[in-house]
Amino acid sequence: MNTGRRTIVRLEGRTALVTGAAQGIGAHIAEGLAREGARVAVTDIQPTDPVVESIRANGGTAVGIHLDVTSEVGVADAFARVEELWGPVDILVNNAALGTPVALVRDLELDAWERTLKVNLTGTMLCTRAALRQMTGRPGSTVINIASNVAKRGLPHRSAYVASKWAVLGLTQTLALETALDGIRVNTVCPGPVETPHLDEVMRGHAEAEGTTVEGIAEQWRTSAPIGRFIDAREVVDVCLFLASDASSALTGEAINVSGGLVMS
Repeated sequence: MNTGRRTIVRLEGRTALVTGAAQGIGAHIAEGLAREGARVAVTDIQPTDPVVESIRANGGTAVGIHLDVTSEVGVADAFARVEELWGPVDILVNNAALGTPVALVRDLELDAWERTLKVNLTGTMLCTRAALRQMTGRPGSTVINIASNVAKRGLPHRSAYVASKWAVLGLTQTLALETALDGIRVNTVCPGPVETPHLDEVMRGHAEAEGTTVEGIAEQWRTSAPIGRFIDAREVVDVCLFLASDASSALTGEAINVSGGLVMS
């Protein structure tokens, strides 16, 4: 398991924007990018002060921006603010997502379905569109979409989430084709279950839906991966840092699994 700091790349002079970065995977990604020298816009609909303060306390450069990724105006304003502060965004990490609802399709409310797709898919499109308008003419820029291992398989009770993440893969490949000749790369990271407070919330939902215990769900998910454990958020960060750097200059349109062997295609 990744138990300490590992330097993979250096990103001095680069400007990054991370969505859904107030906690969990997004916070770890923001901190990792800052640690490697990038200026980081930490964006979320939730307060971002703790993450920004952590980055600054460790010598990094960060700003917190309130952002609802489903707001076209809000997205445009956030990117404009970053450009005014530091210049164009070089690295975009689309991490903001909803993991709910947890329900069978026959019991699913349309509002819940639409809300999940609006955040997970439309939000990704809006942020990417805004980023590309700044990245065009700047070869070496990169977009990293955080999807899920269920972007490559089905999962009962999670139809909206699964469908949205499959769609993100299609969007990633299309964007990669559209931007390749501009020197812009677009890739997706597909994590398995990552040990965060959000995972606990999701497992509680599954336990309730399936009439079992959280402990039972945790054991089932943990042992489903050949490595026999959950993913450490820092292991996802390492892949994101690689994709953010010139070390991955030949990669675009890829969907990289970080699932401990849970998904192998």
